[in-house]
Amino acid sequence: MTMVLKIAFRNLFRQRRRSVLTLAAMAGGFALCSLSIGISDGTYLGLIDAFTRDRTGHVQIHGEGYLDRPTLYNTIDDPDRVGATVESLDVVEAWTPRVYSPVLAAAGNKTSGARIVGVLPGREARTTRLRLKVREGRFLTVRSGPEVMLGHGLAQSLDANTGDEVILIGQAADGSIANDVYRVVGIVGDDRDPYQRVACYMHLEEAQHFLELGRRVHEVAAVLTDPSASVRTASQLEGLLTGGSFEVSPWQVVESAFYRAMQADLQGMWISLGIINLIVAIGVLNTVLMAIMERTREFGVLRALGTRPATVFLLILGETACLSVVGALIGGVLGTICNATLAKHGIAYPTPVEYGGYVFDRLISMVSFRSVWIPAVLTFGTAVLVSLIPATRAASVAPARAMRTH
Repeated sequence: MTMVLKIAFRNLFRQRRRSVLTLAAMAGGFALCSLSIGISDGTYLGLIDAFTRDRTGHVQIHGEGYLDRPTLYNTIDDPDRVGATVESLDVVEAWTPRVYSPVLAAAGNKTSGARIVGVLPGREARTTRLRLKVREGRFLTVRSGPEVMLGHGLAQSLDANTGDEVILIGQAADGSIANDVYRVVGIVGDDRDPYQRVACYMHLEEAQHFLELGRRVHEVAAVLTDPSASVRTASQLEGLLTGGSFEVSPWQVVESAFYRAMQADLQGMWISLGIINLIVAIGVLNTVLMAIMERTREFGVLRALGTRPATVFLLILGETACLSVVGALIGGVLGTICNATLAKHGIAYPTPVEYGGYVFDRLISMVSFRSVWIPAVLTFGTAVLVSLIPATRAASVAPARAMRTH
């Protein structure tokens, strides 16, 4: 086998121009595949990081059925115990409890529907980027008090600014009418974020008092040091949280619409990779067939000297394998350089693209093991696969007829 590979490698230099063109096709196909995977991974990693770190977290815990039908009464009764369980996992970076409820907000002569989001300022700041999204005014104080932050869209609807008073009216958990006056201390987000069109943030304890919830909360959200472990962590927490009806959901379930759209887009990426590899395969097949036709007499001589058909077959496969390995090495270097360059600098969009309230102004990529091994397997596998038919043809030539070929 070693001798066959040596001969196969030597044969590559017999038609150097043809070998160089084939190598260029393989390396180019490899680099394009690597770049496609890098851009896809970089784009979605940035998008996933944006909404998990801004709002949802990587894992969320609710009362059973809350995601399907969120109500004021479906609560987590012991959030401290749940939080302690979450915090016991090494993969958890931070966690925070939250309370939600729809209310009617009024400021001056303007009214609008709103959604209370009760948060613990310290924990929320460690878990999400909410503090960084405050555009005017300040973030909530650590101590509970009659103050709120309005989402940018809600502030526009109410024509409210920092320092203004806002009246909130809703239903409390004990059946009474919840109502109180709060001072606006901050404006959050901008008009491109649909979540900020109704959001009204207040201290968790103030929200619990306003809604007569006691110590209960509706949600515990956690961010992880390893985002890819969200499904595994959710399953692990589900096993640890006993003694209550809990529903533990990874971000793939919480943001199921986005996750389905992402999977559909990834299927499109695989189609693109298939087309690239088909083009490379046609080029390799053409090269190998031409080499077989030109060397028919050579194969006839080899067969006449007693070379077994299997050896001729392996010789052709060896030549193609050597070409694909060299092409993969060159393509791997090119693809890694391109991905690293895009990861560092990116390419600015002529017009920023908005998706789900997040604005992307730059095409970015990332360097990962996945963007190297997948193109390597596809390049090597495709090259060897398309050479099977020419190799079979070379191995089955009749020595006498082949030696008469000019």
